[in-house]
Amino acid sequence: MANEKYFSIEEVNLHKYPDDIWLIKDGKVQIIKFKLINLKVYNLTCYYKSHPGGDAMLKYAGKDISIAINNVVAHGFSREFIENKLSELYIGKIK
Repeated sequence: MANEKYFSIEEVNLHKYPDDIWLIKDGKVQIIKFKLINLKVYNLTCYYKSHPGGDAMLKYAGKDISIAINNVVAHGFSREFIENKLSELYIGKIK
């Protein structure tokens, strides 16, 4: 993407409140010389109050949600919804 936005992990970590929630998720994370690549950033602020898990999302606010999405049983039933919602709320990548 020509207008791709990039954020530092530290910048994403600042967005960890109910009225300002950003999350990181792997987008086929690969480790190349100990560097994670293709980490995507999502602004879930507008979705927070609708999240079926309630405040569980706050635990991961400003952090990587990859493990939570893959390990929470309920997410298995809603995988397509999650991926569609994340694509709507995508704002950039980790630099």
